[in-house]
Amino acid sequence: MSTTTTETTAPPTITASAAGTTTINTSSTNTTTNLAGSPLSPTTTMASPSSPSSANMDPTQAVDGLVRAMRDLTADSNYKLVADVFGQFIVLKEKNERLSISHREVLDEYHRYRSELDDWKKRLDKEKEGLEDVIQSKVQEVLHLHAMRAKLQGDLEDSAKRAAMAAENAERELVRLKEDKEKELDELKKDKERELAALKEDKEKELAALKEDQEQQLTKLREDQAYELAKLRDDMGTELSDMKSLRGMQISDLEAAKAALEKSKEELEKAAAQAAEAAAEEIAALSNAKTLLEAWKAQAEADLASLQESKTSLETDKTKNEAEIVSLKEIVATLEAQFKAIDDALTATKVEFESLKATEAEKTTEIESLKASLKAAEEEVVSLKQTLAEKTAEIEALHSKLKAETIRADTAVARSADLQNRLDETEDSLQTAEEKLDILASYQIKLHTDSEDVYVDILDKIWTSIVTLVESTFRPSLPEPILSDPSCWANLRNSPYLKHATQLQIPLPQSNSPAAKGMRISAVLAVLSRALHRHLFRPVYLLDDDDENLVKFLRVLEDENPARELHLRSTLLATMPERQIEQGARRVKTVVREVSWLVQHLLSALAFESFVSGLEQACKLACEQWMRIQLASMKIEPYFGPPYDDFDWQVLDLPEFVSSSSHQQRPFSVTLTDGGDGDDGASTIGAGAPLSTPGPDSNSKGHNLAHSHSHSHLHNHHEDPQNSDTPQEEEIDPDDILLVVWPSMCSVEDGDIMSITQGLVISKEQARPALEEVRRSKSQGGSGLNRDGSLNSNNGAPGMPMRPGSTTRRGGAARGMSIAAEDRRRGESRSPGTSEQYEHNDLKRTMCRLCLKSVSWAFNVASRLEGHFPTWKLDTSMDEEI
Repeated sequence: MSTTTTETTAPPTITASAAGTTTINTSSTNTTTNLAGSPLSPTTTMASPSSPSSANMDPTQAVDGLVRAMRDLTADSNYKLVADVFGQFIVLKEKNERLSISHREVLDEYHRYRSELDDWKKRLDKEKEGLEDVIQSKVQEVLHLHAMRAKLQGDLEDSAKRAAMAAENAERELVRLKEDKEKELDELKKDKERELAALKEDKEKELAALKEDQEQQLTKLREDQAYELAKLRDDMGTELSDMKSLRGMQISDLEAAKAALEKSKEELEKAAAQAAEAAAEEIAALSNAKTLLEAWKAQAEADLASLQESKTSLETDKTKNEAEIVSLKEIVATLEAQFKAIDDALTATKVEFESLKATEAEKTTEIESLKASLKAAEEEVVSLKQTLAEKTAEIEALHSKLKAETIRADTAVARSADLQNRLDETEDSLQTAEEKLDILASYQIKLHTDSEDVYVDILDKIWTSIVTLVESTFRPSLPEPILSDPSCWANLRNSPYLKHATQLQIPLPQSNSPAAKGMRISAVLAVLSRALHRHLFRPVYLLDDDDENLVKFLRVLEDENPARELHLRSTLLATMPERQIEQGARRVKTVVREVSWLVQHLLSALAFESFVSGLEQACKLACEQWMRIQLASMKIEPYFGPPYDDFDWQVLDLPEFVSSSSHQQRPFSVTLTDGGDGDDGASTIGAGAPLSTPGPDSNSKGHNLAHSHSHSHLHNHHEDPQNSDTPQEEEIDPDDILLVVWPSMCSVEDGDIMSITQGLVISKEQARPALEEVRRSKSQGGSGLNRDGSLNSNNGAPGMPMRPGSTTRRGGAARGMSIAAEDRRRGESRSPGTSEQYEHNDLKRTMCRLCLKSVSWAFNVASRLEGHFPTWKLDTSMDEEI
């Protein structure tokens, strides 16, 4: 259907606009044409500014005019040309719109694909991080399993070595004990034979001497002497029978000792068999641990296989993603082909448009009204081309970005593979470094970091055992022969430990006074503490006794670099542990030998053996406890001084010093004491009481006081004076110190020295009574004074010195012999009856002395056997009664 309005007043003028609207202007008529299917705009308006109202026109004329106008218009060739141009323009516009829509869809698809790629990348990154965490955890577990395996293998090897060493040590110990017991048995037999021969020889000599004495007195007392000789023969027969019975008892004791040795040998063989069984059980347990470790290894390998499967699945996902990327690349290529087709179409359109321009140039006069519209259409086409070029550039930029993202993804994959290789190499190097560190760590021992109180308790044990031994040994009174013999005191007085301990002379009175006992105990403690410091209180026991240079080197290294000193000390302790133990045992023997040599002449045989045995046990305890201190990261060293200013010192308050100080303050009085066997007593000068050997009650009380002091002095740094029930020890001024008895133990950390226990000293005030006693004995020349500080009296005759061989502790027998010999030297005349009575008493006393020697020898043998067989108990009550 079409509608046409025409007014034929003037020739029409046609104007085309860019909006698809055609306007035909006439001077007097407006014509509006709407043709269905025309390439022009659906609505065409023709108006005249001076047209009359259509209501006044004849409808027939209007229709005829419209028909004529339509006929004229359709017959015009320019109209067809313009209609075709505008039709093509509309087609191009529709194609442009479709291309814009397609380009927008492509962009939307690209953005959606880009977002999907980002999501996939984030998901892959998360999965990669999770996989790396899982791989790291599995690697840690594998390393832990390897470490456990190495540790268990090391424990297995150590246990096997320990079992082999235990079996070998048990065999060696069994052989050694067997050889030692056989040697001891042989030596014991030889000693018995030698002692029996010596005893027999002494008997023969004494009998010969007695026979000679009797022959000299036969002229005076023939009848009485015959009676005495008969009685003497009877006594000798009895004594010989007693000696035979005693020898039989000794032989039976030796057989019993041999049986005990055989029994101990069987027990050692049983112990060796039990040790072998224990070693077999330990090896079986280690085999079970090895089986369990292999099971753990299989489980770790299964976990590693699962990780490989996870890695394979991730690689499959990666392959799928790469396939999707290839498909997207194909889509992009398709789009590029479409864009190329569009470019070709645009090129053809340009060519066609150029042809249209040529046609337009030929008909310039006819289509001048269309130039403006064509120019606008050209500008629009140019703008569309520009837009198309921009979109093409954007697509190319997107292509380049896609290529860059693909390259980045490939780079990330390659980098992940490189990082995995580097991780494997790092793990290998880490394992190698850990193995090297384990090897280096095996060359040193791990030092303990216990609290300071632990080591204070260890030092307290050492001090308690030492002070208990010294007090129990040197607190009792010494015999008179030892007190009167200066050679017995030479070793202790000339000891290098005492000479180097102080610049002053240490007074050691040769008496049994409280001051003398206190100084003896203090001197022995000082000597023993310095011997322990020289041989046992050392950082290591690897070297021989000459290790002072090593100690000085460790001190210098501690000042410069404490960590390096700690490392060196731990390495030295772990170097040769067997030599450490052997050297410790050798040093213990050295301390026992040095100290026992200094005091060997101050003790009797039984007391000396008891002291040596106790000293060996105390030194072993000190060595064992000090080995625990060697394993501490906190370095502990004894300090004796001087100087004494930077450390705290306490006075060793022995009961003897307290009694000696009170003895100086009280007035002297004369007291008579009984000799014990009915003989004349000795008048003594004392401080209200005799200065004799303290009884058992006083000894135990004094020992308890000393022991309580020894047990508490090491903790004075850690106790609160307000909360402590025991009285606090009094500190001493450094200028009043005479002798350091026990050193101040100091901890050395980071080059700083700090005292953890106070040292024990003897003050000059405590030593003053002993010094005065020494001066008094030198001024009086030793006459008129007993060794316990009392005045001596022989039968009430003052000024008569006592014989060096006599002793007041033996009672009346020795004193009677001394008086008889003194009477003979004086040549006093006695009646025959009185002389015979004295000779008879002398004979009795000689026999008593021989019996005492025999009993003393028997007790000496029994004490030696008691040292070899701890199960034997010696009853010393008989010796005390004798």
